[in-house]
Amino acid sequence: MNREMRRIQEREDRRKKKQDAQGGKAQRKAAAMQSGPPTAERKPMWRRLRDYLHEVRMELRKVTWPTQDQMIAFTTVTVITSVVLTAVIFGLDIIMKEAVFWLLERS
Repeated sequence: MNREMRRIQEREDRRKKKQDAQGGKAQRKAAAMQSGPPTAERKPMWRRLRDYLHEVRMELRKVTWPTQDQMIAFTTVTVITSVVLTAVIFGLDIIMKEAVFWLLERS
């Protein structure tokens, strides 16, 4: 058994012990989930939209945003890479064009 399998097994054992410690609570919860969700009326569109936007804002607060120095570095790398790749592709295009013209002249 490798390390990863052992960790998975240990995690599963801890989960089972936790469920056993909670007793019948887990069984009741599982039974309730099998019976299906309660049949409540659907929320109005504006309410669902407001809840969605609120959740989006809460998730965006959790994001680790890059600093200004990081953004400058990322932008610089992107621009330099784009310029270099553009030059390489332009050079290959010129070389291929000349090769095709050379082959056509020989024929």
